[in-house]
Amino acid sequence: MMREPCFNYLRTQQQLGYVASCFEEEYKNILVYNILVQGSRADAGAFVIAQQQDIFVELQYKKFVNQSKSDDGKKLWQDIKIALRKQIEEKPISLSEKNSQFNKEIFSPTRDFDRKEKKVKALEKITMDDFLDFYSRYLMGEKRRKISAQVYGKNDDMPSTVDPKKGEQLITKIEEYRNTLTERFQSGE
Repeated sequence: MMREPCFNYLRTQQQLGYVASCFEEEYKNILVYNILVQGSRADAGAFVIAQQQDIFVELQYKKFVNQSKSDDGKKLWQDIKIALRKQIEEKPISLSEKNSQFNKEIFSPTRDFDRKEKKVKALEKITMDDFLDFYSRYLMGEKRRKISAQVYGKNDDMPSTVDPKKGEQLITKIEEYRNTLTERFQSGE
C-alpha cells in the first residue's frame, strides 16, 4: 500500500538516498512500521531525512483521506483487503518455511497458532475509517512512538539534531540506554 509511494517520494522525488523503502514487522508482539533511507548525500543529513519521512507520512494520510471519499477509493480499499487476505492465507511453499512459522509461534510470548485465522477475521471487519483512525493516531498523532537510528562512518561528524521539546533524545551509548529500558527490551536481541 505504501512501498511504491515511499520509494517514489523519498528516492525519486527527494533523492535522499539510493535505498528508500518502508515495511512493517513485529518485534516481541509490537507492530513496527519502518521507513528506511540509506544514502550518503551530504546535504541530506539525519534531520532532513527524518523531516521528509514525516512529510511522506502526512502526504499519504491526505491521499488516503481523499480516496476514502470517492467510489474508486472505496473499491481500491476492498481490493487491498482482498490482496491482504490472500497474503495472510498464503500457504508455506516448503517444509522449511512451515517449520519457521511454527518456531515463530513456539517462541513468541503469545503462542497463538490461530493467528492467521484471527487476522483474516479482523481484516474482514476493518473499515477505511478504522484504518484512517489508526493511521492518524499511531503514525502521526498522540500514540506515535518514533525511533530514528542513524549510522555514521568512523570519520563522519555526527550531527546533534534532536529536539528535547518533542521528547527527542540523542543516544550514543547503546548499552547504557538499554539498561534504562523495561525488562521486555533489555536482552541483547
